[in-house]
Amino acid sequence: MNNEIAVIRIKLKDAPFPIWRRIHLNPDIPLSDFHEIIQIVMGWQNCHLYGFRVKDKFYSDDRADLEMLNALSSSSTTLKEIIKSNKKFIYEYDFGDGWIHEIVFNKYIEPKKGVEYPICSSGKGMCPPEDIGGMWGYEELLYKATLPNPSEEFLEEIEYLDLTIEELKDIKNKALDIEFINQLLKHYLDN
Repeated sequence: MNNEIAVIRIKLKDAPFPIWRRIHLNPDIPLSDFHEIIQIVMGWQNCHLYGFRVKDKFYSDDRADLEMLNALSSSSTTLKEIIKSNKKFIYEYDFGDGWIHEIVFNKYIEPKKGVEYPICSSGKGMCPPEDIGGMWGYEELLYKATLPNPSEEFLEEIEYLDLTIEELKDIKNKALDIEFINQLLKHYLDN
């Protein structure tokens, strides 16, 4: 399977509407690089620790106390090593908010001439804002956006998140900008 490209689906679990991405990438990258790619395609800001749960093993960020987490280094294991025997595993971002993603390896494909990988080929749903208390906080934020008389506190919160009530009300219908995601991926590759 030399030079084959892995097709991977990333789904944010327990979201109030579908939030997922399908990416094509070279699987010979360390999990630490895969984490960077997930951050870009999902729209996270890479401000928190992360981990990959693969059956009974946990791979985490080298900035974390790996011994305390009973974790292996995510920079010493490749994505290819993981998907060789695990078609499905978990990626957790921000141990406080606990954003859980289901990672599914779909298949290998031949690389297309002239295409730089990784690329995001499809997806749906905008990622929640960070530091809002996880999925529970996100659902509460969406609910408060539907109330007829929002509180001052809520208005300040969404202003801090750089959002408007209208954006929150329409967030599940907002189209995902795949082209923009791929520009960010290209910028990541160039650095």
